[in-house]
Amino acid sequence: MSEHFGFRAGKRPPPAADMPVYSLITIVRNAAGTLERTLESVARQTYPALEYIVVDAGSTDGTVELLRRHEDIISYWCSEPDAGAADGANKGVLKATGRYIGFVYADDWLPDDFVEQTVASFARTGADFVFGDMNFHKDGEFLFKLPGDPDYRRKMSYRGPVMNFPSLSATADVYKKVGLYDLAYKVSPDYDWLFRVHRGGCEGAYDPLIGYDFRIGGNSTLNNITGYVENAQSNIRHGGKPVPIWAFAALKIAFHTFDDWLRDHVSARTYVRIRNIRKAITG
Repeated sequence: MSEHFGFRAGKRPPPAADMPVYSLITIVRNAAGTLERTLESVARQTYPALEYIVVDAGSTDGTVELLRRHEDIISYWCSEPDAGAADGANKGVLKATGRYIGFVYADDWLPDDFVEQTVASFARTGADFVFGDMNFHKDGEFLFKLPGDPDYRRKMSYRGPVMNFPSLSATADVYKKVGLYDLAYKVSPDYDWLFRVHRGGCEGAYDPLIGYDFRIGGNSTLNNITGYVENAQSNIRHGGKPVPIWAFAALKIAFHTFDDWLRDHVSARTYVRIRNIRKAITG
């Protein structure tokens, strides 16, 4: 895949030539307060054949200066206005040269062996995409682990993707087959893309050895309601039945509105206890 946009070369050494290259992408806009932890987690990755691409949407808060200070771990980066998260993700995918492609977002960070475990999972399963578990954090405190769902295929028809997308990596061939992210979706373009991946016959595999650290408070959690609406709209667009889809979306919006209130009004320990009770009841 090749497209240049405004990319400049970083100072990261080329990936090891005798191993499959993994292209890791970060899309960012005005995240100077959280991005350094993301970059440090990339620097600690144990897999040597790593290409790291950063797409900045014209930040004005010091993010660009931070990227310049960390050019030694960056293969390519750019800073220019774009049309949103989907546009930034598409730029990164088009620049990627790896056999495998994944993301780490500017609010989040990776376990040291994330890429190594992901590449091993591809080799072991032969899947088109692989995904794992997500560890949720708020204000520096671990809250809970959300396991990936190996039964995602059955649940796609009514509740949408349950593959913990931030933890997910796909082969470059998947992007060639189903295309890039749709710019019409402003919060959850990954949902629509995953519907296309699923209905395109691509096979995924859940691997509990893959982990991802997710910080509550980023774009996706601040815009939960819009995300669920986009998920429902995309599911229906791809042939899903409107009544069960909208019913499930309404239920999720209600639960997450309650979750948001809980996180702001009770301790982390109490929040997790209540959440576990609710999950035991609703699944």
